[in-house]
Amino acid sequence: MNRVLTAVLACHFLAAFTVLGMPLYLPVLFTDLGLPSNSPWIGFVFAWPTLLTALSGPLWGKVADRFGRRFSLIRALAGLSIAFVWVGVASSIPELVMALTLQGLMGGTLAAANSYLATTMPRETLSTTLNWTQFSARMALVTAPLVLAVGIQYFKLQHLYIVLATLPMLGALYACTLPKDPSPSHSAGTTVDATSGTTASNKPAPVQYASAVAVCSLQALFCFAMVVTFPYFLPYAAPGISSTTAIALLYVLPHLVYLLLQPLLKKRLPNWAFNCHLSMLALAIAACMQWQFNGGLPLLVARVLFGVGIWLGYHGIHQLVAKSFQAARAGTWFGSLDSVGKLAGVAAGLAAGFAVNQLNLASPFLLSAVASLAAMPLVHHIQKTGSRPCTPLNNEFNNTKPNTTA
Repeated sequence: MNRVLTAVLACHFLAAFTVLGMPLYLPVLFTDLGLPSNSPWIGFVFAWPTLLTALSGPLWGKVADRFGRRFSLIRALAGLSIAFVWVGVASSIPELVMALTLQGLMGGTLAAANSYLATTMPRETLSTTLNWTQFSARMALVTAPLVLAVGIQYFKLQHLYIVLATLPMLGALYACTLPKDPSPSHSAGTTVDATSGTTASNKPAPVQYASAVAVCSLQALFCFAMVVTFPYFLPYAAPGISSTTAIALLYVLPHLVYLLLQPLLKKRLPNWAFNCHLSMLALAIAACMQWQFNGGLPLLVARVLFGVGIWLGYHGIHQLVAKSFQAARAGTWFGSLDSVGKLAGVAAGLAAGFAVNQLNLASPFLLSAVASLAAMPLVHHIQKTGSRPCTPLNNEFNNTKPNTTA
């Protein structure tokens, strides 16, 4: 793992740790500022930053393509830090909502990190690189709530936001030491002919393996199938498992499986379509098992299988993305992918609430199975229609060797 990748992963982890740790305690912050604990506004504002990040993602992607992907990474980290400081000093509900709005509008660290890595790493290793950024996100998702549960015992919640604001700011300062990515304007106007290896001004390189719509649709179905199972897991598992600690462990178990598989199997399973098919099948089977069983060994097996499906899904989609994106539009590509994933997550939360209200607590798992199975024909379609070869990523930048020193 080279120094640039290590540095970007560190920056992304600091941001992910900050963002993913606090939503669990956000309702407490609202009640401390005078909002009733049963207010429906808590649920709305809970999803508000994610929704804004999803809506602003493509715009920030275009900014990254215009002004540079390292600039976009620094912007996302610094913006997150400023927003967290504002949350920490907010004295009213409207001011808190404005601070969370800033957090949402300035977000998108994952997309910024991925687009920067996509323009500084060889295309042949990009899928593994994207797996590592997802690894850092999963690591933050598992560790942040546990660490902050300890921190909240020693700090007032709002003060803890100010403490956390130092993490992405450290990341932004560290990102300033990264090498600049290839000039966006230069890469957009000059490409390499895939057959002759010669450069041709304003001639698009034949690197498009699948349409952006198809890739984004696959990303949306995968994220929906995964996230729709999250919101009601605690009340779903409570009748069959008496220990809250055991339920929490089962909840994070799929993420732990991902963290285990990524270092062990990063060089295996090179066929993206096979990985995606196997992922969707594993997710569907695991979801059906959880639809029928909410306790005991079947639930444990289902959670492990769900984690395997999540790892295979990210592995396959990242392989497809590495083949599909156009380097000159890397910011737009990854901004759109991140936006689609977040919008799918918001839709999954709404769908889960509707299904539970109309059916029962197990119904989100049925939705997950349906979404997983619906993705399989799409994978087959992409496999059949995407047939053009790719050029190495560094060739798309006039055969300029990527700078891999920090």
